[in-house]
Amino acid sequence: MLIKEIVQEGRVEGVYMVLECRRRVARNGKPFADIKLGDRSGEIALKVWDAPEEIFTRLEKGQVIRLTAVAGNYNNIIQLEADGKEDFYRICREGEYDPANFLPVSPVPPAESWRVLDEACAQVELAPFKELLGSFFQDPSFREEFARVPAALRHHHAYLGGLLEHTAGVVTICQTALAHYPRVNRDLLLTGALLHDLGKVRSYQIGAGFTSTDEGKLLGHLVIGINMVMEAIAEIRRRRGAAFFPATLELPLLHLLASHHGNMEWGSPVEPVLLEACLLHHADYMDSEAAKYREAVRNGPAEAGSWTPYNPNLRRSVYLPDLQWEAPAAAAEEPAGEPANEEPTLEK
Repeated sequence: MLIKEIVQEGRVEGVYMVLECRRRVARNGKPFADIKLGDRSGEIALKVWDAPEEIFTRLEKGQVIRLTAVAGNYNNIIQLEADGKEDFYRICREGEYDPANFLPVSPVPPAESWRVLDEACAQVELAPFKELLGSFFQDPSFREEFARVPAALRHHHAYLGGLLEHTAGVVTICQTALAHYPRVNRDLLLTGALLHDLGKVRSYQIGAGFTSTDEGKLLGHLVIGINMVMEAIAEIRRRRGAAFFPATLELPLLHLLASHHGNMEWGSPVEPVLLEACLLHHADYMDSEAAKYREAVRNGPAEAGSWTPYNPNLRRSVYLPDLQWEAPAAAAEEPAGEPANEEPTLEK
């Protein structure tokens, strides 16, 4: 039984990965194990009452267990429970399970996301930016890694292909902004959107689950991504000459990468001071927040209901309204659009 299928009380049997195993003490003074389990469909808590000491020495993060437990409703949240005095689990040996079953995968087909990114790269006309993008997105090994890693470890797009899906989402929102706001530099915004989370290919690693690399822990993906872009620009200058990629193009782009979290307390060393940087920040934030809601809805109750289970990322349940009415016909005339974007240049 997949975790997303555990929606009501009753007996549960399945194969799950141990994500956490912590020792807790109940109100009666007896120890219990607070375990977090996962599979490709989601996560769920397991409480083992009267937990024996061997639980804490045997169950480690990344182990896969075959479990028999009972699903119960606690404060409107489904969780699993087991009696530590009973033989309720068995640790699976390698070969007894498919590792892919425990790594969630993007619901968006990779080809669909790559189409968005490749079309955006083709829309960039400034030769230095175009060559910079090509140094990454025309490299088969980079494309393979970029398409595998998650966009985050927990909060949003935390699954295989998450970075690719998230980048396509940010690019799409930025393209919409370009059609609405005049005097936005298309090449700068699209290049920043395509490269904004570049450093995550070296920040995260994939094993039994998703974890941070040493480089990711010590530097963070913003710094790593900026370093990767600066190294690529240095190589372009070596081949093409310094004048080919002037600082007047490099610095605004690096500012977009450095400021895309928007606020210093959210991890950006600087805050946006360019219109393009402002738009990129809000596109990044919008796509990441929308992903949390979309995942909550996807993992919501299979049975009819108006609310999803409590979502720890959003710190709330999500309401599922019954929107069954017929959509009104589109207006005959579309409103006048904004003035067309200017030719690609960083001059405003």
